[in-house]
Parts: sequence; C-alpha cells; structure tokens
Amino acid sequence: MNCERAQAVLSAGLDGEGSSDRLSAAADHHAATCARCRAFEQGAERLRTSLRIREAEPVPDLVGSIMTKVASETETRRRPQRAPRPARHRSPGLTPVVAATIAGIMAGSVVVGGPWQRDSTRLIAAAAVVTGVRETAPTLDAFAASYAITERGLSPDVQERRMRMDVAFLAPQRFRMDVHDLTAYPSSRWTPSDSTFVADGSSTYRSGATGCPADLPAGGCPPTRTSITQRSSYSAQAPAPADLVLPLTTFSSSDGIEVVRTGRVDGRSAILVRLTFARARALFPFLELGGNWRPFFDDDRVDLWLDRTSWFPLHYTVFPSSDPARRSWELRFGRPAEAPDEPILDVRLTSLDPTPPDPAAFDVPGWSSARTLPLSEFPRRVGYLPVTPTSPGDLELSSAVVPPGDDPDAPRSVLLYTDGMAYVRIGERPDWSRPTLFGPVDDAAQQVDLVGGGVGYYEPASDGLGRRLAIHSSGTNVFLESNLPRAQLLALAASLPIRGEILPRAWRTLSGSGISIERVAPSEALARSRVPVELPATLPAGYVVASADVVSDSTGVTGVSFIFRQRESDAAGAPIVWHVQAGDTLPPTSSAGQFRVVLPDGTTARWTPDRDQLEWIADGAYLSLQGQSSLAAMLDLATRVGSHVQGSSP
Repeated sequence: MNCERAQAVLSAGLDGEGSSDRLSAAADHHAATCARCRAFEQGAERLRTSLRIREAEPVPDLVGSIMTKVASETETRRRPQRAPRPARHRSPGLTPVVAATIAGIMAGSVVVGGPWQRDSTRLIAAAAVVTGVRETAPTLDAFAASYAITERGLSPDVQERRMRMDVAFLAPQRFRMDVHDLTAYPSSRWTPSDSTFVADGSSTYRSGATGCPADLPAGGCPPTRTSITQRSSYSAQAPAPADLVLPLTTFSSSDGIEVVRTGRVDGRSAILVRLTFARARALFPFLELGGNWRPFFDDDRVDLWLDRTSWFPLHYTVFPSSDPARRSWELRFGRPAEAPDEPILDVRLTSLDPTPPDPAAFDVPGWSSARTLPLSEFPRRVGYLPVTPTSPGDLELSSAVVPPGDDPDAPRSVLLYTDGMAYVRIGERPDWSRPTLFGPVDDAAQQVDLVGGGVGYYEPASDGLGRRLAIHSSGTNVFLESNLPRAQLLALAASLPIRGEILPRAWRTLSGSGISIERVAPSEALARSRVPVELPATLPAGYVVASADVVSDSTGVTGVSFIFRQRESDAAGAPIVWHVQAGDTLPPTSSAGQFRVVLPDGTTARWTPDRDQLEWIADGAYLSLQGQSSLAAMLDLATRVGSHVQGSSP
C-alpha cells in the first residue's frame, strides 16, 4: 500500500466512513512504519479535535445531547451476526463513529471547561470511558508491547528497582507476559524477580522466583526458584495480563473511577483517570505471578493514562495514599512513612509492535494444549452433546475441549466463544451431584431471572475470574465465565436450551451446633425476620442486594443477613454483609483492637478493624456491617440501613 492510498483510508476512518478490515489493517500497518503517514494521521486528528473544541465554545453545557448521541451511536452500530472469519490483526481502536464521538466529548468538554470539569458530571465521563473500552474488546485480535517498570521502596538496601515487561496477546485467548529484572542487587542473597506467564486456551504456565514470606525481612528471601505448570479447567488460575492490553476488568464499571483531564503521553492523545490500587489491581498481574515485590495499601492512588482512541494503558503510577489509616498499615509492615506525592511504582509503555505475535510464543512448555474437537465428537467422548447458545451475538466458537484427568469437580466439556478479547467460557457436567452450585460460583451468588424463564446464579468478576453464572437444571449443570458486561452475559445464558431451576433447599442450607443458615431470596428474609426491617432505598454506587440468609435455632428464626455486592466486579468494592437480630446489648468484646465510633445520628457503635466490622444497637435490634471496607464507607452505609429497622416485635 502506497502513501496516497494509506492516507485516503486513514482519513476515511477518522471521518467515520467504513473501510474493509483488510484495507484498515493494511493502512494501520503502513502508518506504523511510515513517518509521513503517521504525521498525516496525527495532524488529521489534531484538526478534528480543534474543530470540535470550536464547535463547543458557544454552548456551555451539551452533556445531555452529547450523551444521548453516544447512547444512540452505540445502539445503532450493533452488528448483525456474521459468518466465521479467519484470524485478523487490527490496530486496537474503536469503530470510527464511536471513537470520534467520545473523543469529541472529551476534547471539547475538558479543554473549554465543559461539563467534565464539574464533580456532578464526572460519572458521565467515567461511563464514556467504560463504554469505549467495552466497544474496543471485540476489535482487538493481536497486541505486542514492552513496558518499563520502576519500583521504589522495596527495602533499605534496594531503594529502586528497574524491570522490562513484554506483553503479547493473540486471539483466541492466548497471552504471554515476561518480566526481566534489570536491577543491580547489592549481594547474591537477592533473587531477581524474573517471571514468565503463558496462557493458551485452558493451559497455563508460570515460572518465576518464589515470593518472599511475609514474616521474613526485606531482602531475606531464599534464592530459590519454582516453576509452576498447571492446566486449568475453568479459567486461568493466575491473573492473566489481559488488562495490560485492554483494561476490561479495571473498567468493568464506572464506580470508583475519576476522569481527571486529557493530555499527551509520548506523542499520543491520552486521558488521565484516577482510582485506588484496590480498584486497579487487575493492572498489576506481575505482582502475583512470581518474585518479591513491595506491598501496597488498598487506598494508594493510581494515576492511569489511557490512549484516547484505542484505550490501552500508556502510563500508570502508584502514589501513597494520604489516608491517616495508611500510617498504621506502614507500622504493621515495618515500613517507613511514605509521602503522598512520591511515586512508589511506575509502569510506562516503551514500544508497541504493529505485527501480530508468533503463535509459537504461546506454546505452553512441556504440555500439549487440549485438542479442539468437533461438537459431533462429544457424544462418543463424554456421552452427551454440550449445550450451545442459540444467540451468541458476534462471539464465535473457537475451541471445544474435554479437560484432561478425572477431577470430579471439573467440567466434562468446555466450550470457548470469542470475539477479539471478548469471551465466554461454558463448562458443563450432566452428572453433577454435589449439593452446591457447579463451577467457580460460590453460595453467595445472586439468584437472577433469565429472559424466557428459569433462573441462574450470578457473581461479579473477582479473583482473576470474569463474571460467572451457574445454571442448575434437572438434566445438566453448566457455568459461564466471561468478560462481557453482566447484561450481555445474562442474555447469552438465556439463549441456552435449558431452563434453570431454583436450587433444592437442602443445597441452600448449612446446619451444625444447633444452628442452621439458609440462603434465601432477600424478599423471603424480610418476611421471616423477627425484627421488622426494610431494605435501604439506596446503596453505595454499584452495589445491589445480591442474596440473603435466615439464621435459625431450636426456637425459630434468630436473625437475618443481607449480602450487598457489586453488579459488575468485586474490584469496585468488596461484598458487605448486613446482619439484623433482636437484642439490646452488643456481644462481649472479642478483640483488643476495638474502638468506639459515633454514627451520624449520634448512636455509639463499635468498630473492629481486624474483622472490618461495625456493630451497634438501635430500637431493640442488634445490627452489624462486615466487609473489607474502610470505616468511612461503613459509617456511610450505616446511615442508609439504620433508619430501616423498626425495632423488635413482641
């Protein structure tokens, strides 16, 4: 492709005019290696941005009409089902219409002091970023890049470490991450934090230095290395570096994300967002995959620069939190006080390779990846034909495997549907007989109604796994695991040719020591509670009432509990349990580290940091909130739930 042709295709793309995948890929590849065409593309983008800014100047607040347009563009561009396609490479990016619309909102609003500059509308900005990331996922088939990592404060002997990280992705669902420790250590007792992670479908490989146990002093780790090779039946049991390519998990929802401003990073148009380390944990998979790393406080601040068109992370930096609670955390870890304006971890994109990675790079050492079978082979191999969705949308079946081994908890079949980085994994086991949900879904899952009838049990993304849904029926048991948004996952699940049933009561009840705990729908817990109680009208951002428990003894119901959980990802906030029972005194003190606090209504409560538990008495009822949340978050939630307890009944 010559420069004239490439510039015509690039210009058409910026103007929202569609080109074929082949032409777009060829133009992108040409521009990546041609300084003239790259300058043309950047100049055209600057021109479009300046025009959008000038259009926004006469109108002080266009947020309503602009966001309506974004919603309309997103809805109208939903693509029809397409025939199976060969593997392709496209530079990561939005479709032109959506990319240009959102880029215009960001440029116009931020530069001219528009609605994104006001706290009241920052949620709109974050929602636009979330939409952009989700829209990009199906378009991304290949990625290869290198990053420079700088870590500070590991120990007094090693104040700063430098590393190089290479990341690669190739559809469907193949990842590789290599961390090369470039630090000059003061002595041989230090083991470099080199590590390798490879994921090829259901097979994974990990190799790296053993992490340092928490009770050893910094620099005292034994110089040993452990190679970990594993094959997973459900999903990668290590955190795959997917968010380094496209932060789907990090931006699973807009809760807890602040859009700060736009700018340029290494010549790229970018957006700066701010979030906590706990919220951004998926961006740091290398911390979990081997080697010795410094600890981080959950509320440490992460400043993240995203490419404004393709949404991949360009540069992100961790700063110590200014929260006074961090000081007690520092003392617990034996660490010195760290200034909030001094970076402690920095990750910067240094190079981006426009060519697709070699498929051989994703071969798992020492293993042969599970062979994909035609669906027609499954009745002979496992005795049944796996259920398949009748409406998978743009997702295509990329692999169908029989997991090796005879693990009774593993599925008998696993189907993987993909579209770029978007995926759904469906595991099935017709002979499942254990009295619990099948798959990586726990008992606190939310019972949800599926369109067309039946129920499923849903959990948000957490612990290296995507969103999950388990379906129990008389004929089979399946689970779905995916990085699709909740609504899309539930819609796809509803197209499976099975009808989900409510779990048998025996599966939902735990008994022992004269006490039984039964998992029920929240409405049933409200009806059976001895203390008249209502659910709060509002919950913290992103939370829903996921499920409930009824606690009983020989005298009948003694208390009820409600589990509040995030809709999309536990990264946006840990589950919180609200317990209510009759009582006029707090239980005996159980920890030396308990403190008196005062609720906004003047009620005295007890805070136990070791258990993240807040307890108080109100109108003859004992109430408690428990979850991995800060005291400030618990006090806020206490004001929402406290007014909904009406006192114990006779």
